[in-house]
Amino acid sequence: MVYKYKNTITTVAGASSGNTVPLHGICHYIYIEPTTATTTYRVSITDDDDNVVKNYDNKYFKGVMRDFTQFIVQGIYTVSISNATANEDFVIKILVREL
Repeated sequence: MVYKYKNTITTVAGASSGNTVPLHGICHYIYIEPTTATTTYRVSITDDDDNVVKNYDNKYFKGVMRDFTQFIVQGIYTVSISNATANEDFVIKILVREL
């Protein structure tokens, strides 16, 4: 079964973060979309032991970010937005296939 985690976080002073529900399986897709298509930002994802799972090599994204890299997920993850050029809502979607 594939399920979707979806949340909206709002940046303040260019940064924000949000925790997922407990995820268990294989992550197939990460999608992040700021309200404004011209907003640039950085993304990192950490697990519940504060290990960085994804940091995208400190890359800046503009508009929608899509990541199709597959990796095993187990537990609660924190999605962090930083260095955003606007204070606005960001939609976060993560698709996970249960094992």
